[in-house]
Amino acid sequence: MQGFSFGGIMLTIKHIEEMFKLQEQLEVHISGPDWRKYRHDYRLCIHMECAEIIDHMGWKHWKDVNAEPNWDMIAMELVDVWHFALAHFLMHRMTAKVLYDDLIEAQSECTNPKVNMVQACVGMGYSMFMNDLFPLGNFAIACDLAGMDFDQLYVLYISKNVLNRFRQDHGYKEGMYMKSWAGKEDNEHLMELCKELKDELTADKLYFQLALRYKLAGH
Repeated sequence: MQGFSFGGIMLTIKHIEEMFKLQEQLEVHISGPDWRKYRHDYRLCIHMECAEIIDHMGWKHWKDVNAEPNWDMIAMELVDVWHFALAHFLMHRMTAKVLYDDLIEAQSECTNPKVNMVQACVGMGYSMFMNDLFPLGNFAIACDLAGMDFDQLYVLYISKNVLNRFRQDHGYKEGMYMKSWAGKEDNEHLMELCKELKDELTADKLYFQLALRYKLAGH
């Protein structure tokens, strides 16, 4: 099967097609089949997700100066960026083949990157918000710096897609859903369940376990 290696996994157009399909389904779930007509501002979404990644880097020189970066949360924020990037690509009718070719080109920028995580995210957010262009090179560098290969990105994307659907099913859009329960953010519950399920992870199993935890937390 034709493809190229991204962190040891052979990325193919089929992987991209599957993610496009799931993202399309999520957008329809949130806004209906005509979601494109609402022109949601994915530029701002990505810009703000990049700011959240920077916050997890412990950049403040006046607060928690010895704090280590929260790499698990950084990985999840990068997956959030990828969700909005896919929605942006779908909005502009990008094909899986075009994205595949662009990712091949972006992969070369991971070799001896000359920027750190903060710089990569600042550049990513700025390019998206000011120029309406998602810099795949910056994103690939950020994933590489976070130690996240394509296998992890792909699995975490599928997992976060389940969480986003779970949120919508439990009143997120209406402001009824609580993102923090049982003393943790739902992203943390998601990461724990991904590690627990490991090779047995499927979308259905993950959704069921999230629902179970949420119910046990009194919701």
